Amino acid sequence: MVEICAVAKRDLKADEILDDYGMYMTYGEAVNSDEMCARRYLPEGLVEGCRLKRDIAKDAVMTYDDVVLPAGRLADRLRAEQYRSFRGETWLEELLNAAGSPERNASQAGRISSYAPAD
Repeated sequence: MVEICAVAKRDLKADEILDDYGMYMTYGEAVNSDEMCARRYLPEGLVEGCRLKRDIAKDAVMTYDDVVLPAGRLADRLRAEQYRSFRGETWLEELLNAAGSPERNASQAGRISSYAPAD
């Protein structure tokens, strides 16, 4: 199976907010899904609104460790649930829980699917 990871179109600087996929900052590259998960690559379809934690060189593959995800995105929670359900991987779920507030984490511990979308 193949997935599409995000790659920098140009040198990117820490604290930049990524634009929508395929626009000016990133392009997608096909990778094996095992590699995608193992190396924690950021999916090209989820780049919009991510804030860079560090500089990223042109043509470098971006990982979840390189970005701060926008808070509360349903797509991130669903991806984490897919990783847990189909791959037995919990690292993305743990990352999302760690990024939330202590109150949110306490009230939403357990399955990702128990999250309610924000109004």
